[in-house]
Amino acid sequence: MSYELRNAETLGEGMRRIICKQIEGAIAASTAKRNGKGSPVHETRKHLKKARAAVRMISDEVLRAHFQREHRCLGKVARLISDIRDAEVRLQTVKGLRELSPGNKNRNLRETEELLAFELDSFLAAFSDWQEEAKTILTRVRDRIAKWPLDDLGCKTIRQAAQQSYKRGRQALRRAQKKPTPENFHSFRKETKQLWYQLRILRPLHPVILKELADELKTIGQHLGHAHDLAFLTERLRSITGGKGRRRGQEALGGLIVSRQKELQRMAAALGERFYALRPREFGRRISEYFTEWESAKRRASKGAKTLKITESSRK
Repeated sequence: MSYELRNAETLGEGMRRIICKQIEGAIAASTAKRNGKGSPVHETRKHLKKARAAVRMISDEVLRAHFQREHRCLGKVARLISDIRDAEVRLQTVKGLRELSPGNKNRNLRETEELLAFELDSFLAAFSDWQEEAKTILTRVRDRIAKWPLDDLGCKTIRQAAQQSYKRGRQALRRAQKKPTPENFHSFRKETKQLWYQLRILRPLHPVILKELADELKTIGQHLGHAHDLAFLTERLRSITGGKGRRRGQEALGGLIVSRQKELQRMAAALGERFYALRPREFGRRISEYFTEWESAKRRASKGAKTLKITESSRK
């Protein structure tokens, strides 16, 4: 797997490889053409999020100015395509609602889908030059990060980064529970997704447990992502409501959306309660233990390989 540490690498080599690989993936996705099977915008954003989550894990190991510059550049590329991606999400969300609607015969959903499809086409035309700019920025970022001095990167830095991500996610959950607004649940989602990516990087430390934890976060993130998409769609529908008849139809559609949104938020919060049950220090301590076991296993494997090599040499 390209998005995880490897036994044969130092931590610095592994993190640098992971980050650069994701940036290269974003470059490749940004230069791809729309073919009806996937979205270059979606793929580009996915690689950017994975790269930024990895960069956050080593932010204490590089000069703050260097970290901020690259993090800012990656964010700039994400903003270049945010309007297009938002339009794609709104259209996909309406299509999903139509599948949930009995018989797929809801007139308001059909009309809304047609309107949002037209809106997406308009954004694609308006931002048709985003790919070249994204490629230029990302190529420069990759080349600079490839030269970052990470030889002294240690387990403690990585563990602290994961612990801080866990702590922020836990705090975001508490805020969303106390004040269940779309904004608070969206913040919870962002923190959850970042930790999900980071645990995927750390998976070799304890493949079984960390995969289970990552899968739990993925499910929470999916629920929150769908809820956010619905909230986003609701705001867009309010701005396109027309005459009285259409307004009544949109209100009925809005009721369906809000009901589904709240259901998803409740499910995510319940799963989050279980996942974030540990105190951040306890979570960090467990990551440290996994690191210790992983490093010990690497040393044993290295020692065994050397012994085997010596034995084979002596036989010759």
